[in-house]
Amino acid sequence: MRWSHLGWPSVGFVSLEDVDGYRDHLSRLVLDAPPTVAALAAVQWGEARFESWDLDGETLRMVVVVRNDEVLDTPEGLWRRWNHARVTLRFHAVTLDPPDTAALDLLAGDVHVLRGELAHVGPDGWELRLLVSPTGEVAVVFQDVAVEVRSVDESAWGDLEARPDHGWHGPMADGWADWASPAVRAAAHGDVGGLAMALDGFVGEPAGVDEIDARWGFAPLHAAAWFDRPAAAELLLGRGARADLPDAEGRTPLDLAHERGSVRVATLLTERVRHAPDDVAPETDRRATDTDTDTATPVTASPDSDSQDTDSPDIDS
Repeated sequence: MRWSHLGWPSVGFVSLEDVDGYRDHLSRLVLDAPPTVAALAAVQWGEARFESWDLDGETLRMVVVVRNDEVLDTPEGLWRRWNHARVTLRFHAVTLDPPDTAALDLLAGDVHVLRGELAHVGPDGWELRLLVSPTGEVAVVFQDVAVEVRSVDESAWGDLEARPDHGWHGPMADGWADWASPAVRAAAHGDVGGLAMALDGFVGEPAGVDEIDARWGFAPLHAAAWFDRPAAAELLLGRGARADLPDAEGRTPLDLAHERGSVRVATLLTERVRHAPDDVAPETDRRATDTDTDTATPVTASPDSDSQDTDSPDIDS
């Protein structure tokens, strides 16, 4: 799992907003922050939609439309009113993670911010990390920011929502991995130790290295590709994971890595596919040999072997 500078899990999995004491932390943070950074901390990011995203060298101009609800107590009862605002942000001395945000499709009609976190990094830097549904997360590391907020009509929000949708391509970004099988969850978090324990059956039954999570349609290697976890991918490939295994929608881990802009895992998988004939994992060889042996001499196959074949995903057909 990737951990933030405060020792808490990053926004993609457990938001700082969900951790006891976060509000106190944010209050202390803005006391020492420049006024514009303190203003940035006041933005309510939930459901914010991107109006524009322009990167010019080390300067990023980002415009979002945000909304928050206000409950009014009237003689006719309680009424909810939505307030909308256009927030224009100009970041200077910027570094982005990931550097290429094309895969996030930020200007699609259905893409919106679920959560936002602000943290202090290094001696003079700040980080704004946004969890973006359904496409992933982006971190903006910067040294200075200018903030402009103006009220807008609800139609500004509706116009952004009416843009062409990105669509659902794989699992949703908002904590889906926490509901996945142990091996898929560990691979998604980059938790190499937890992944090894799940595969070895340290707690519960051992997970198959290519076992598809029935709920999300991913095997562990797909999850590692989705979140660009090269260490988890290396462990899985070393244990014989198939680099060409399709997920529930027919995409290989390499397809997902390209779709998500997961450069490190894409490079790793490309090398593995290129050298596949000469670099077959030993466990893959053993499974193939065992399968051939079972087929050639069925009378020697054990009942346990038969039951394992029945319970395992049919990935070789």
